[in-house]
Amino acid sequence: MPAKPNRIKQFFTEHMVLKVMALILATLVIYTTRNITSRTEDFEIPIVVDVDEGVAILQQDVKTAYITCRGSHDDLRRLDLKDLKVVVEPKSTGIAGGERIPIGTHNVKGWTRGVKIIKVRPHTVFVNYDLEVEKSIGVAMPETVGKPLLGKAEVTYDPKIVTIKGPRSKLESLKILRTEPIDVEGAVGSFNMKLKILDEERSGVWHIEPAEVTAHINIVTKSISKSWKNIKVLALVDNNCSKNLEFSPELVDVSLHGSPQAINSIAKSEISIFVNCSDIKTVGIHKITAEIHIPQGLNISAAIDPPIINVTRRPDTPPEEQAVKTGNLNDNGESTNKVSTTN
Repeated sequence: MPAKPNRIKQFFTEHMVLKVMALILATLVIYTTRNITSRTEDFEIPIVVDVDEGVAILQQDVKTAYITCRGSHDDLRRLDLKDLKVVVEPKSTGIAGGERIPIGTHNVKGWTRGVKIIKVRPHTVFVNYDLEVEKSIGVAMPETVGKPLLGKAEVTYDPKIVTIKGPRSKLESLKILRTEPIDVEGAVGSFNMKLKILDEERSGVWHIEPAEVTAHINIVTKSISKSWKNIKVLALVDNNCSKNLEFSPELVDVSLHGSPQAINSIAKSEISIFVNCSDIKTVGIHKITAEIHIPQGLNISAAIDPPIINVTRRPDTPPEEQAVKTGNLNDNGESTNKVSTTN
C-alpha cells in the first residue's frame, strides 16, 4: 500500500523541467491554433433604449453601435445580425431632462454562440426623454417616380389613417406621414405592392400601427375611338338551317374603343358582324343580338349600331318557284340569295 503514494509523488516530481516545458508548449500550441483559426470582424447593430411605459425618447445622439467580434470564420458567418442589438436601461426614472448611459459588451443581446464580443463602440449614449402620447394621423398619397411604358399611373391605397406613438413635444405638431415612393418606370400593367410608412428621424415617431399601406397602381393607357359605317350583316347557320332569311337592317355601324396601337392595327376588312340563326326553327320575325368578330389578342371594346337585328324567316319554297316570284335568276338559270350567310 505505501508504494502507491510514492508513485503519485514521483509522477509530479520526476522530470519536472520536461513536464513544465511540455505544459508551456501545449499552452502555446492552443493559443497559436486559436489565433490561426479565429478572426475578428466588426458589425453595426442598433441601440435600443429600454424605457418604462408612458415614457418616450425625445432625442438619442447615436442610434447604432459597432461591435468587434472574435470567432471562427464559420461562427462569424452564422451570426444573425437581425437578432443582435445593444439594449441599455436608463438610470433615472424621471421624464424631464436626459442622461448619458454607458454601453458595454454585456449590453449586446442576441444569439452569439461560438463568437465572443470583445469591444463595443461608442461607450455611451445620451438620451432625452418626454411623455409618450398616442394619436391617429393621416397618410399622404404615395408618390410615383418614373413613367409607365404607355399611359399614366393612378394610385389608390389603404389604410389612409394610422396610429402613432412618440414624444408629446414632437407628435403634437405632426400632421401627416408619407410612404416610400412607387417606381412605375416602364410598367406595362397594373399591380399591387406594400409600402412602408416612413418614420422621419426629426418627427420622433416611436411606433406606427400598421407600419405599411397596401397600394394598387392602375396603369391607364391613352385610348381612342374609331367608327366604321355600313358593315354587312352575315348569318351564322348550321347545315340544316333554312337560308331563306332576311335582315333588317342589312348594314350596321361599328365603333371600337382602345389604345391607339390596337385601334390603328384593325382594317375594315377584318371586322365581321353576324347573327346566330342556328336556333331559328319557325317562320316569322326574330330579334337577335348582333355579334362582332375582330382579330384576337386586342384589348378593345366594341359597339354595334343598332345592336339588335330583325331576322325574318320566310316559308321554304323550291328554288325555281322562288326565282320566278322574285325574278332573281343568274345566267345558269339558278336562283340567287338575298342574304349572305356563313356556316
